[in-house]
Amino acid sequence: MKLSQIFEQERNRYVQFLVETRTRLASESEGTVGELLLSINNEAIPYPYRYVRVDIMSKGPDGLPKPGEVVIDIDEAFEAREFNFGAFAVEVYPFTWDSVQVLVNGPIKDSRQLEGWITRWLDVEDKNPPGPFGTSQAIHSFSPVESQDGWWYLAGDFGSAPAGALSEFIELLAGQGMTRIVIRGGR
Repeated sequence: MKLSQIFEQERNRYVQFLVETRTRLASESEGTVGELLLSINNEAIPYPYRYVRVDIMSKGPDGLPKPGEVVIDIDEAFEAREFNFGAFAVEVYPFTWDSVQVLVNGPIKDSRQLEGWITRWLDVEDKNPPGPFGTSQAIHSFSPVESQDGWWYLAGDFGSAPAGALSEFIELLAGQGMTRIVIRGGR
């Protein structure tokens, strides 16, 4: 199986679950919306990391908005694999599209490029055309880069972004000189 096929499979599995959950909740509660973009009102969280797309927002029993997170379990049949692309290698361990941790073996050299990628895929200005079943075709959130023991890492929820978004992210990291990229589950 190719790396792109793994991404496509995980993306499709999650988006199907997201849409089914949203549809079920919408039948139970008026005013249910999916993938609502919010900005956390905290200047201590830098842009673009303060943005998050809430999986589902619906009315609670008290009539107030209630955010909901759609979480899918890791596919038990998921097998870890390594892909060697010459200048860099990608190790892929079990993950879900809504919970991806990416580790790299060097510091991010151009944080503006990284943040530009995050901003574009968050679709802060809602420029993406809706996808099937009204999905946003956007990532839902990303954490700032942290480091520990010679590795730099960040976590993301790829939401309903196309599988190519993760492939593009890997290309961005490889373009910054990373020789080892690890993808695994985790927030």
